[in-house]
Amino acid sequence: MMSIGEVVGEEQMCSRKRARQAVAGDFAAEFNKEFPAVVNADASVERPRKWRVRCGERAVGIKNPIREIMDTIAGKENPSKRMISLAQGDPTAYPHLRPGENMVSAVAGAVASGTANGYQPSQGNAMCRAAVAEFSSIPGRTPLKPSDIFMTLGCSEALSHCVAALATKGSNLLLPRPGFCLYQVLCEYHGVEARYYDLLPDHGWEVDLGHLRTMVDDRTCAILVNNPSNPCGAVYSKAHMIDIMRTAESLCLPVIADEVYAEMAFDDAFVSCAAATTKVPVLSVCALSKRWLAPGWRLGWVALHDADGIFASAKVSETLLKLCQVSLGPSAPLQAALPDILKTTSASWYAGVLRALKESADCCVRRCSSIVGLEVASEPQGAMYFMVRLQEGALQGIGTDDVAFARQVLQEESVAVLPGQCFNAPGFFRVVFAAPPEVLEEAFDRIEAFCRRRAAAKQPRPESP
Repeated sequence: MMSIGEVVGEEQMCSRKRARQAVAGDFAAEFNKEFPAVVNADASVERPRKWRVRCGERAVGIKNPIREIMDTIAGKENPSKRMISLAQGDPTAYPHLRPGENMVSAVAGAVASGTANGYQPSQGNAMCRAAVAEFSSIPGRTPLKPSDIFMTLGCSEALSHCVAALATKGSNLLLPRPGFCLYQVLCEYHGVEARYYDLLPDHGWEVDLGHLRTMVDDRTCAILVNNPSNPCGAVYSKAHMIDIMRTAESLCLPVIADEVYAEMAFDDAFVSCAAATTKVPVLSVCALSKRWLAPGWRLGWVALHDADGIFASAKVSETLLKLCQVSLGPSAPLQAALPDILKTTSASWYAGVLRALKESADCCVRRCSSIVGLEVASEPQGAMYFMVRLQEGALQGIGTDDVAFARQVLQEESVAVLPGQCFNAPGFFRVVFAAPPEVLEEAFDRIEAFCRRRAAAKQPRPESP
């Protein structure tokens, strides 16, 4: 039995121990507030007391010019009028343009077969790549092999792979102006400086080759050429294509060829970049989205046309393969269906699509040519777009402000067009002519009424007697 002195002494010891623990606890609490993630003696990391979620700088920095401009316009249409869009580049928006029955059957058959459910090689299904290689080979150049083809999630990813493959640190890429805004977005995302060479609106939107040369320096990695053109509807002649490729050869620059509208030419025959020369290495991109009227299928490819082993020595193929290993390619059934699609789509089907687009293009040009304040600098020769110039001083409250024109014609007439500033072409607006003529006639009736009101408002009032 403990004596009274021993009990008191034990209590004092416990009291001092509790005091030391309290002081240590207070210190630990203050320390943890100041340094919440300090490693404890047992090497575990304490959870931060505040969430620290952050977004990646490259993703945050993405800016789409179309979205930045159109978000200020969208949702402001006239509620009393049916909306007509001449803005979206989707050829399937109206039922008269649809993929061929053979295409649908090929995809349905691939799904039903049960043999296209697994992962595919990163570069793409071997039979699919063989079919694309045969389809994309150019007379006079070394025939493409399956190893020269890289299957992608649509043409957008094909373009992204091409830019990424050539995007060395500090490099710049030459882009057309006007041009599809995705080019700029991809350059910014991959850390490449976008430089612009001009197209000539009054000369069929041909490349200003003299201006292009002034944009080149030792860090230029490639020239991007879009033919047939979005947004201009240009289709370059064989002579002009030869001039472009000779310029690339003299500058020792490879070409990224956006040829998603290949063969979509109304009169003159389409000439690809690779067909215009054998001396320039070309990365050609294409997809089922436009010529085959299936943008939602997201099936595209890159075709590598080398010249004198230039791409091989730079290991461009190996680099493209690494990029394909990130996304693992498009869906297996669509890749399995592509050989049949390329083999069985008839010349008459292709011709029917072009006839429909040509009829719509002619309707648009005829109507624009008779509307006050509007001017067609160069008539469309292919693809499914053309650019309309705003005549200076013709329309009150607008002038040549293409964003104001697009905003006001939407607000008053419920017709959507894209301002030229979306394509680095202020003073113009882009029209998609994929709609049938009866829809286009109604759209231009409204645009004409809008322009007449603006033109009439500019007329001076007669002086009072």
